[in-house]
Amino acid sequence: MRHTDGVRRELHRHKYATAAAFCALLMLAPAASAAQATEGASVSTSIHALKSPGGTLVQTIAPFTPITGSKSVTPIIGRKLVEGTEWLRVRLSGRPNGRSALIPAASAEVVRLHWRIRVDLSNRKLVAFHDGRMVKRITVVIGAPSTPTPTGHFFVVEKVRLGATWSHTGWALALSAFSNVLKHFDGGQGQVAIHARGRLLGALGSASSHGCMRARDSDAGWLAHRVPNGTPVDIVH
Repeated sequence: MRHTDGVRRELHRHKYATAAAFCALLMLAPAASAAQATEGASVSTSIHALKSPGGTLVQTIAPFTPITGSKSVTPIIGRKLVEGTEWLRVRLSGRPNGRSALIPAASAEVVRLHWRIRVDLSNRKLVAFHDGRMVKRITVVIGAPSTPTPTGHFFVVEKVRLGATWSHTGWALALSAFSNVLKHFDGGQGQVAIHARGRLLGALGSASSHGCMRARDSDAGWLAHRVPNGTPVDIVH
């Protein structure tokens, strides 16, 4: 099946590392609302994210993103004190969607998350908030019925400038979400992104993508120049 979205081809060209590269992936309990994640964690060296303090490895969190080499930031959705040691519960990228795990607070730098994105699939609208105030409302293309956009609480992993063959102002915000239908697609792992519409077909406001959310090139650029890595993204019906 050919990937007409094009984003997966672009990300694969940069050898994007997915959750399949990590070992011992375990399903955790559902995470709290992305609206509650107002802080993020960044690390200076690779850190093991665990199911419980001293427990099973869930994923290794790298200090830098795999495509652009920018600083990795994961939303903090909880804190836990165990025998005098503070642990942070952070969201994870990759399958299965919606996982979280614990890292030692001492191993992370805590940063403030001022931005939040909410995508309502029922009206095909993306809304960007800054410090709780709505600042941008964008009409997007969402996944077709056969390849729906996954719902849940995710975050921006990194921002990628797409190639000139895509569009002259094309940006993609690679998310921690992955398609529930397309496990392998055009050389990639079915990662979901918010990206420029570029030369793709499908009217804004339609349900015609392979799961990604397409926006006007100018709107995708607006987001990419403001929204940092780690920004919580709620995708709801």
